[in-house]
Amino acid sequence: MLDAGGFDVKYRYLTVLLASAASMPAFAQDQAPADDVVVSASRVPLKPSEIGSAVSVITAEDLQRDQITFVKDVFQDLAGIQITSDRPGDLTSVSIRGSDNDQVLYLIDGIELGDPSSTSTQYQSDHLTTADIARIEVLRGNQSSLYGSDAIGGVVNIITKRATDEGILLNAQGEYGSYDTLNGAASIIGKQGALDFRLTASGYKHNGPSLADPATGTSVEEDEYWRYGFSGRVGLAATSNIELQLIGFWQDSHSDLDNGNSDNSDTVRKKEWAYAGQASYRSDDNAWRASATASRYVAQRRYFGTWNRADGDLYEGTKDVLAANVSYDKGGIFGVSVGANYEEEYTDQLTSFSGAFDAKITTKAAFAELVLRPARGLTITGAARIDDNSRFGSFDTYRVTGAYVLENLIGGGDVKLRASYGTGAKAPGLYQLFDPVYGYSGLQVETSEGGDVGIDVNFGSAFSTQVSYFFAKTSNEIAYDCANPKPGCYINLGKTRKSGVEIAFELRPADWLSFRQSLTYLEADQLTNPATSIWVSLRRPEFAGSTSVTVKPVEQLSVTARLRHRDRNASSSFSPATKGYEVVDLLASFGITDNIEVYGRVTNLFDKQYQMAFGKNALGRSAYGGIRLTF
Repeated sequence: MLDAGGFDVKYRYLTVLLASAASMPAFAQDQAPADDVVVSASRVPLKPSEIGSAVSVITAEDLQRDQITFVKDVFQDLAGIQITSDRPGDLTSVSIRGSDNDQVLYLIDGIELGDPSSTSTQYQSDHLTTADIARIEVLRGNQSSLYGSDAIGGVVNIITKRATDEGILLNAQGEYGSYDTLNGAASIIGKQGALDFRLTASGYKHNGPSLADPATGTSVEEDEYWRYGFSGRVGLAATSNIELQLIGFWQDSHSDLDNGNSDNSDTVRKKEWAYAGQASYRSDDNAWRASATASRYVAQRRYFGTWNRADGDLYEGTKDVLAANVSYDKGGIFGVSVGANYEEEYTDQLTSFSGAFDAKITTKAAFAELVLRPARGLTITGAARIDDNSRFGSFDTYRVTGAYVLENLIGGGDVKLRASYGTGAKAPGLYQLFDPVYGYSGLQVETSEGGDVGIDVNFGSAFSTQVSYFFAKTSNEIAYDCANPKPGCYINLGKTRKSGVEIAFELRPADWLSFRQSLTYLEADQLTNPATSIWVSLRRPEFAGSTSVTVKPVEQLSVTARLRHRDRNASSSFSPATKGYEVVDLLASFGITDNIEVYGRVTNLFDKQYQMAFGKNALGRSAYGGIRLTF
């Protein structure tokens, strides 16, 4: 709950937020999926008005306006989502509604991302940039019935750019700024008849101050970070009904790693790549749809430092997935979808701490989803799934949603009432189970349940809002505790519970003025010892928000002021508390011609010293400028 000492400040900030507005950005029509559907919300294509889940959509236009370089920074302005670091290249956890990082599933063009050599098969989005992204969908809440073990907290679905018009388009961007930051990207996108293609190259270099914050430790060296990568896709419309695609990406990165108290010489070199072949079918009337995907994701991390092997400690994980889905929906009273997945996770590691080990685990799954439209404006969905894990056997999950739309109210706006409830299950990771020193083979599957109720109001481009109350609880959640009496350092540790409120607004009183607002209130705690009935904090900020105002005095010029607020983190046995803070950024762009745009930003305008995680040094006042070209 809110402490008395901070209540007045938080109340005043909340009042400002509710009096302002926040954006639910419009779709970029040339890059959005067909039929204006939200791809991740259901395996049956649904219109936004039929979706009973809480979902946010971020387009390429939004990324460009907000000058977002790394995917993780998108989450700072979305309700219900928090990250642990805004430093380039720093190890960052993403939490949706208080979840852990390993409870969020990432997809890129249908490729499942997740590193089996990590502690629990989580994906780290630290090095993922936005250069090739057309759209990001963030689906909140338990999605295990549709997406399996890794989706207890939610789903981040990334869709990359794809040509829709005949011809070839060239895009390029270059940027320079504080800490000798260099950021660049170039793409070629084209379509000729039945064939379309894209190839993107991107790079980033940053020589920032030490990650160890001098306010709580020692700081001597600068910590360098760099990454570069390539991505691409090729599509072929084999017939008017059948489409084939090849998709992939590769990236290489280097990060200095400091702990929370001092500089050190530890570094990590990470390479990751993924590729997939996809086939899809759509009937002439769009009622029948089918898709099949075969994908592989590989992450290779090599750590260098005082305690590592001379040639580095090596962790390599591979995730292979075969997936198929068939759906039928003519837009009538019902729609249905069925599908199956086969997933194989493999890890191989050689370290100075645990020696060498390798392990593999497989999961087979089948799922079905039913969509009902029993009355005008009312949509009900139900989904069920069964997973068969080679180590833990079978477990089942389900999810139900409802959406009811009241159309053309006063002023011509629509109001959608929605609700969802679902269960989830997550199997332990290979590292948690089998690492010779830290693993414990007796771990059990985590289980969860939760839901939300909400209201969405949409008055076109003039005003929109989304408000949700959410709740969730998890049993057998896995935690790191070397003091426990069992072998290794991982244990199924009691229960966790989370609840809170998400609010997002957009207000556009004039074509040249817009306000955007997100707000999150979260209570998250855990019961580590059922015998004591004492719940302790999960160290999530209780209150967070983002406020942006964009002014366009002339068509070519856009100026944005942004305020981000974050509450304190509670202390734990591992680290002290961190203080709350506010950070202000200024952003501007000017279109010289239709093909040339210059832009710049000043982040942390008032040079605020703050920590998102204890001991981690944030960047001070920083300035960046760049140019975008289109040919």
